[in-house]
Amino acid sequence: MAVDRQLIIFSCLLVLVFPAECLRIEGTLSSTENWEFLARFCFLSNKGSMRFEFEYPVEYKTQDVLLYFDEASQWDSVYKQPLSCAQKVAVLNPANNQIISLSTLYTWSGCKEVTENGVTKVKCVGGRTFRSSRERWWFIAISRCDTGTTGTVGLNLKYSLHMTNAKDDDILRHEFSADEFYILPIDISFTIMYILVLGVSVLFAYLLRQRQLFHTTYKMYMVSIGLWTFSLLLYSIAYGKYANTGYKEHGTEYAARAFGTLSYLTFILMLILMAKGYTITRGKLTSASTIKISVFFTLYFVTFAVLFIYESLVFDPGEVLYLYESPPGYGLITMRLLGWAWFCYSVFFTLKHYKSKSMFYYPFFIFYTVWFWLGPIVSLCAAFAIDKWIRAKTVHSVELFIELLSHSFFLIGSLMGTGDSELDSFSSHPYAEDSLSRRDSTYSKGPDFSGLFITSNSRSTDKLVPNDSFNEFPDSAIRVETTAPPPSYSSVTSPRRQSDMGPLRHSNSRAALPPIRRNTMTSTSLGSENSEPSSPSAYPNHALFSIGS
Repeated sequence: MAVDRQLIIFSCLLVLVFPAECLRIEGTLSSTENWEFLARFCFLSNKGSMRFEFEYPVEYKTQDVLLYFDEASQWDSVYKQPLSCAQKVAVLNPANNQIISLSTLYTWSGCKEVTENGVTKVKCVGGRTFRSSRERWWFIAISRCDTGTTGTVGLNLKYSLHMTNAKDDDILRHEFSADEFYILPIDISFTIMYILVLGVSVLFAYLLRQRQLFHTTYKMYMVSIGLWTFSLLLYSIAYGKYANTGYKEHGTEYAARAFGTLSYLTFILMLILMAKGYTITRGKLTSASTIKISVFFTLYFVTFAVLFIYESLVFDPGEVLYLYESPPGYGLITMRLLGWAWFCYSVFFTLKHYKSKSMFYYPFFIFYTVWFWLGPIVSLCAAFAIDKWIRAKTVHSVELFIELLSHSFFLIGSLMGTGDSELDSFSSHPYAEDSLSRRDSTYSKGPDFSGLFITSNSRSTDKLVPNDSFNEFPDSAIRVETTAPPPSYSSVTSPRRQSDMGPLRHSNSRAALPPIRRNTMTSTSLGSENSEPSSPSAYPNHALFSIGS
């Protein structure tokens, strides 16, 4: 409960740190430069439109609105290039209406001069429809190449832009940039699916708890599922408000990404722990392993934090950049591949010493190796292969699908391995309950996922002991002392006086021995069938049984 409260507080702080911004762009531009970037938007052909309102003092006329599209000969040829204002304007074709002169002499700009409080201003209200061969990114800039004789330098204007891509009643497309189409319904769909998965995992957790098998790695899985579901819910809220108002909720989006990051890190931690055999072949980690894992995931978390900060402070809005097109992004890819290498190393040595676990670890290793590599592959394809005008919605959908597969595989594998028949026959490692008395369990069944739910509180070392060394004791290793044969257990249920006890019957049969369970039998003696339970001192010179070398 305390953790949930902390997560909610963290989300609220993110919303305060990153307040809502919008594609209904409003503000004031004041600069000493004569050419400035203003905004960008991905418009559909024949359906994209922009409504604008501009206002500036008459001393700063005439200022122009410049419309560049995403060709190498257009935007890329002028942005951040050592060109003069006139050279940057020269790449545009006035016949394509790519220059809107904010002047009363230009009819299509809708400009007129007004006087307010003794100050003469130029006010312009109008709009444009964008026609192109395909959906394109359009970049909007303001210029004032000719300063005239007014003596003023630079740009000074108030602006309001509203860019849309469909009719007002089309809530799924109207306010969205073309590269963001269908993200809202996709997020809602995946949120519903994850709520179902979370519900199944909670039910399954209840069943595990009833059987006293609710172990740490499954708890980590549930934390990961819960954080990811909440992340998707925040994404759905952010895009829903954006669809309704036209204002982007950047704070909510950052909160969604933060919770998604925590889910991702928790899931990778769970995979590495399971690869090391935690809750499968060992109950505790060594101090060295704990330190290594702590350092690795601290670095991972710091890299994510640096990426968030880098994106907020360094990413240039004049460039259509993908999240991983940055040094911190490449650092995240490197950390993920290092995590995969550690995952492989851990699985290899766990299988080396616990070959009986191969039916679980082989599919586990193959599937999550593919999962580890899909992240970097998708990131690199998004950065260098996918067209920028479809990148956001494509990558978002693929990433959600990959995460759903990864969470579902674990849940399905867990469900397959916890049936009663599997649990009743499991005895494939020394930490299992009654492994000594059930050594001959069958191994010919399908993947034995039930090993996932047998835990131990003992501490193992990184140098694991081969499973074969924990076989049952051979017959020659157990010898009964003939001077004090082991009594039966019936004396516990039917105690009688020592005087009524009949003669003891000696037997060399193994059936006379009490069953051995996990080598926990003590040498405490019990009375015979006709006597009361005797104290350990009743047989001072004899042991119940001894173990040979």
